[in-house]
Amino acid sequence: MSTADTNDFFIEQRSSAEIKSELLNEFFKAWCSAQLQGQRYKTNPVLAFIDLYAGDGKPEDGKPAAPVRVLNSIFGATDKYNLNKVVRTFFNDEKKTVTAKLKENLQQLPYYADLQHKPVLLHEETSLAALAKLLGNDVPTLLYLDPFGYEFSQQLLLQSVRRWGLDLFMLFTPAKLRAAVQGATDDSIMADVFGKERLQKIREFCDRYQDAGQREDFMVDQFEDVFREKDYKTFRFKISLPKKNQTSHYLFFVSKNDAPYMKMKELMLMYSDYQEDGVPLFGANIKHQLSLFQEQYRYSIKNLITDLAGKRAYYHNLPIDSIYRHHNIGTNYIRGNYKEALEALKAEGVVEAINPVSRQPMRKVAFTSIIGYK
Repeated sequence: MSTADTNDFFIEQRSSAEIKSELLNEFFKAWCSAQLQGQRYKTNPVLAFIDLYAGDGKPEDGKPAAPVRVLNSIFGATDKYNLNKVVRTFFNDEKKTVTAKLKENLQQLPYYADLQHKPVLLHEETSLAALAKLLGNDVPTLLYLDPFGYEFSQQLLLQSVRRWGLDLFMLFTPAKLRAAVQGATDDSIMADVFGKERLQKIREFCDRYQDAGQREDFMVDQFEDVFREKDYKTFRFKISLPKKNQTSHYLFFVSKNDAPYMKMKELMLMYSDYQEDGVPLFGANIKHQLSLFQEQYRYSIKNLITDLAGKRAYYHNLPIDSIYRHHNIGTNYIRGNYKEALEALKAEGVVEAINPVSRQPMRKVAFTSIIGYK
């Protein structure tokens, strides 16, 4: 059975600010690494980070605010990539007064003068023009936002869906989603994001079904389909209130590329509930809401075994890691699940494990094994 160390962060009810503070900077560092690994051929790689809910930059519960944590990571990077040279940062908030305070607080950072690219605050037309120019050059960009928040946040979401293809780290509550859908008029930004036909489909579903949980699931599925239909890889993490059958937040990450998608999936493993068979549910405080019968899970070791058994044309003579990287996209499966499933298929005589060096059969399946279908 596949296991992972778990984190008790979501045992307590958490606000959006707390969730962002816990997760965003860690993912930002992993995202930068993944993107720069893919730009090894470039002499002067460039990355961009945008936070549309930056706040005023003051410490939160004695800890650095989210924008400060990101800048700390940029200036203090000690690995082979010089993030101070590479990353451009843009910050904004719904209130201009908050953004003004953020600017003052960031300028007081001890290393501010040594930042090669000073943070850009997006409350001025010149700043917006600089951002648009950068995004128009296909610079890999990570955007943090509430997709159903203030108008500028929604505008950037729409432009990303239509034109830019940014990597989106989105955090929102079901109430925000519900209000955005119910309040969307034909000429609204949300109508452009969802599409009028999809909005009508949601309304018809909500008229037909009165159960709040069914309505929520359907709306979230439809929102995810906005990105899937444009060839994004989508990752969803559901956060429920502790010991309650009520959703607190959804974390969505969408990307056009496999590497950052898999980095997000790996990060959220430690926060996730797990099924009895070791497949993560990619949700917190949700296990008690689900059936205890493994057969009813959409993703299970049993289902993975069945699926891989019929994939000889795709995976014959490939390493386990290659099988994992190709097959896991859009599923809940993790690397360890593939080793377990392929061990079962080996026991059934469907596959054999081959040593990649000697090319001889192996007694047990290892992560280094090449899988040969019989």
